[in-house]
Amino acid sequence: LTGKRLPPSVFLLPPPSEELTSPRPTLSLTCLVRGFFPESIDVQWQKGQENLDSGENSGDFG
Repeated sequence: LTGKRLPPSVFLLPPPSEELTSPRPTLSLTCLVRGFFPESIDVQWQKGQENLDSGENSGDFG
């Protein structure tokens, strides 16, 4: 695979079901990125097509 670029496959996994029924106001989202080459990529969370700062990767996104 030397030199052949492969785009990543991206999967957004939903929160665990126990979080959906919890009284806590937070949920966990998991992003799985795999199958890409070269191995070095940049992955960022977005809200409204705008990149979130690293300090905004947890907290209230509402």
